[in-house]
Amino acid sequence: MNMTPRNLALFGGAIIIGIILGFMYPMLGLLLLIPVIAFVVIVLMRNKGGADADESKAASARQFTAEDGKAAIYVMRKGFVGGQQGMNVTIDGSLNSQFRTSRFVKADVEPGEHTIEAQMASGSKSAGVSHTVTLKAGECVLLDAKMNVGALQGSLEFFETRDTGEARGKLTGLKLVEWQDTETQTVSVS
Repeated sequence: MNMTPRNLALFGGAIIIGIILGFMYPMLGLLLLIPVIAFVVIVLMRNKGGADADESKAASARQFTAEDGKAAIYVMRKGFVGGQQGMNVTIDGSLNSQFRTSRFVKADVEPGEHTIEAQMASGSKSAGVSHTVTLKAGECVLLDAKMNVGALQGSLEFFETRDTGEARGKLTGLKLVEWQDTETQTVSVS
């Protein structure tokens, strides 16, 4: 989480003002709570995540290896900020999935250059991120998606790992998510 001093000051000020107004005008506090609850419900309703893979497939994927003659791209998400909001991930415009925190996807791809795009399900397109990687046969890359918190909206950032030991450590305990079927796909990232 990337909290700048300005964002911390705004956040602290909002808490203080909210507490004061809540004690002075309890009815106003209740009225303001309704849109907050509605926002949370809308954010959670936009989650259309892929199904979790079975544990044997996930354990195999956590080995951080690529199929023979292929390369592998892993995208993971671990953290508290926006954890229950879905993150849409697209690789080369054809592989699509959405997942919450403590999960990852793996794509075995042809060697060469690949573009990975990610965007929060309820975020604007300007807050999305695009990342390009070039991989040789047998090579793997792990992209760790982190949320940078802003005053009004967070933005995503990828942190790239190619070290096998470090990647395996990061993948420990995460659930593997299946790619969504493109024929029934309802979520897209652009």
